[in-house]
Amino acid sequence: MAVLNFKGKAFVQNHHLAVKYHQLIPKKDKSLTDKISLNDNLIIQGDNLKA
Repeated sequence: MAVLNFKGKAFVQNHHLAVKYHQLIPKKDKSLTDKISLNDNLIIQGDNLKA
């Protein structure tokens, strides 16, 4: 099996471990409906590392 090696590969593979975890918290005042659920379709606005 072919293996691709490049400088900085270990950093790229483990970068997700360095990014802090952010929980999605719905904002009722920004919602179009009264029923808020993280299981429905969502529009997420923010920094893409947090989103």
